[in-house]
Amino acid sequence: MNVRSGLEIVELHKEYETKMKELEEAESRLEDLGYTKTLLHNQLSKLGDELKILETTRFQALDPVTVPKSSLGGHDYYVS
Repeated sequence: MNVRSGLEIVELHKEYETKMKELEEAESRLEDLGYTKTLLHNQLSKLGDELKILETTRFQALDPVTVPKSSLGGHDYYVS
């Protein structure tokens, strides 16, 4: 599992939004170039999907952790 801090997620979110804004601006300037516009549109869609995945990871619960007896002096602890 890849765990990221809140700050890392916020920074990534800002980077995605900046990239998406740049692509949207470039796409609007290239209306007469169909192939290039299609490439930019596809990249924009991909970034949008990745941003949604990033936003959903923000609130995912972590897997439960079991601490063995020897670590805590003879008791089983279950942390969730």
